[in-house]
Amino acid sequence: MRRVLLVSILSLSIVAPAFARSKPAPTAPGTYKEWRQDIDSIEIVKTFKMADYDRVVVLPFDTSAAPLPDKNDKSYDTIKSVLDSYTSTLVEAMKPELKTKVEVTQSDKTTKEAKTLIIRGKVEDLSPGSRAKRYFVGFGGGAAGTKLSGEIVDAKSGTVLARFTQERRSGGTFKVAGGKDMDVMRDSIHAAGKDVAHILDAF
Repeated sequence: MRRVLLVSILSLSIVAPAFARSKPAPTAPGTYKEWRQDIDSIEIVKTFKMADYDRVVVLPFDTSAAPLPDKNDKSYDTIKSVLDSYTSTLVEAMKPELKTKVEVTQSDKTTKEAKTLIIRGKVEDLSPGSRAKRYFVGFGGGAAGTKLSGEIVDAKSGTVLARFTQERRSGGTFKVAGGKDMDVMRDSIHAAGKDVAHILDAF
C-alpha cells in the first residue's frame, strides 16, 4: 500500500509541473509576475492577437544604461563587443523560436506599417560572471547574465501593447572549462530572445 502511495505521489510531482507549464497564460490587461512560468514581469496594456500581424520589427536595444567596467579592465572589450551586437544576438534566437508565422526583421529605423509589431527596449545589465567559478564551482556559480526591459508596440498606431522585464543567466554548461565569457554572455541573450518569442506566441 505504501509503495503504491509513493508511486502515486511521485507521478503527481512529475505531471503537476508539466500541467502548470501548459496552462495558458492570461492575456487580459494587467500586470503579472512569473507570467507563463518563465517571464519575470509583464504589463499587458492592451490585448492583441498575433494573427492580426504579419511582421515583427526589432529596433536597436538601448545599451547605454548597461554598466561597463573601467576601460583598463580585461573584460571591457569583451562586454562592449557583446553589447554592440546585442540586438542581432537577440533576434538570432527569436527567429527560430517563434512559432507564429510572421517575418522577423531587425531595423535601425521605426516604421508605421500596418499589421506590424515593433519590439524596442533597453539593456539594463550584462555581466560575464566568472569563468573560474563556472569551471571550478559549477552549479550556477560564476554564471554570466543579462537583464532587459522592452515594449511591444503596434507600428501603425504607435500604441504600446505590452511592457516586459526579463533576466537570464547562463552557467556555461557543456562548454569547455566553463566557456568563454563572450560565448556565455551570448547564451544568456539567446535565452532572453527565446523568451521574447514566447511572449509573442502567447497572444
